[in-house]
Amino acid sequence: MLFRAKSKTGRLVDGAAWALDAGIGFGFISGAAVAAATGRFLLGGILAAVAFGVFLRFKRKRAKCSEGTE
Repeated sequence: MLFRAKSKTGRLVDGAAWALDAGIGFGFISGAAVAAATGRFLLGGILAAVAFGVFLRFKRKRAKCSEGTE
């Protein structure tokens, strides 16, 4: 039984997953390369979230300091 996505994005993701599976099956892409790319993508997301948190902290601290001077 196949999962049939109804949305355009779902079909795109399903097609990309199918193409990746076929590439690994034929030996065009190694599993290690896929794991490395996935790891880098996740690490980038984590670092972006940490940077956003630091930005919000500095922004809040600056707003609190400017309120005290008025």
